[in-house]
Amino acid sequence: MSEYVRTTIKIREDLFQRLKKEAGARKISEAINRILEERLIKKKSLFGTMPEVDTSDIRDHRDRI
Repeated sequence: MSEYVRTTIKIREDLFQRLKKEAGARKISEAINRILEERLIKKKSLFGTMPEVDTSDIRDHRDRI
C-alpha cells in the first residue's frame, strides 16, 4: 500500500462540483490522484514511438542482382 500525504489544494468551484458528481463526495482524492497520475506519469507503449519514415526511395532486392 502506498503512503499518502495530506495537503490542501485550491480548485475552482465548477471543477469541484464536477469531480464530486463523477467520483462521489468521498472519492474525490482518488479521482484527483488518478487524473494526476495519468497526466504526469505518461505510460509509454511500444506502438507509435518511432517517427514515420519516407519509403519512396527504397529499392527492391532484385535490383541488386
